Amino acid sequence: MLKIKEDELVHLIDKKGRRYQISLKASSSFSFSHGMISHDDIIGLEEGSTVKSSLGEKVVVVRPTLAEYISKMRKGSQIIYSKDIAAILMLSDIFPGAKVLEAGTGSGALTMALLRAVGRDGEVVSYERRGEFSEVARKNIENFFGKVGSAGKEGSGTLILKGKDIYEGIEEEELDRIILDLPEPWRVLKHVEQTLRNGGILLCYNPTVLQIYKLSRRLELKYERSFRVMGIYEVSMRGWEIKGRSMRPEHKMIAHTGFIFVARKWHPAIANSF
Repeated sequence: MLKIKEDELVHLIDKKGRRYQISLKASSSFSFSHGMISHDDIIGLEEGSTVKSSLGEKVVVVRPTLAEYISKMRKGSQIIYSKDIAAILMLSDIFPGAKVLEAGTGSGALTMALLRAVGRDGEVVSYERRGEFSEVARKNIENFFGKVGSAGKEGSGTLILKGKDIYEGIEEEELDRIILDLPEPWRVLKHVEQTLRNGGILLCYNPTVLQIYKLSRRLELKYERSFRVMGIYEVSMRGWEIKGRSMRPEHKMIAHTGFIFVARKWHPAIANSF
């Protein structure tokens, strides 16, 4: 059983489901409204154990999942919701060993999911032109893979962060997947056409209908021979709750957050035959 160690990042969950994130240090303590908890009382426990505060409050100790970590991490920019990240990984078919280009990095939420999905033989290259965002993302990624025992650091891919504006061009070649979270993804199509391998997938994430419409029209009018649209999607997620004999949907749900646009690159010779 993998015991919780010093320097790990853990979540403490109280009886009302509230979460407190702490980085464990020997001889340190965590104080909250229900008393104080010594880090030494947590180090060495099995995940899922309970520990008591100085006022007798019990909390459960767990390693955060990636989704839970994302919800608590520092954010330099608006992040992609976990429900959309899950769909992006499937719709773009991120596979072990893939070479993936992402732009922009933002706060690093999608980057971490991509690194896990490509595995130790894969590579994620992430472009971000704003230095302050890159720094936040770098720290978030390092903290997750370095301090969360279940993050899968040994099985994650190679990360290359670049302070570049992707509108000006793409340095890499023969990319398996390109994922764009940008205000004007149509401006990158000419670079994508040159650097995405035949059979590769382009996925764009945008919040508004007008952005997706303009992207779709530009691809249809100028890049019809190279790309075919696989689909345009949005993802909604609603939780349900059970109390006694009653089961009902929660009052709040996460509805529209963005559109996911997916296209595949075809060999021009094949495109001409269709």
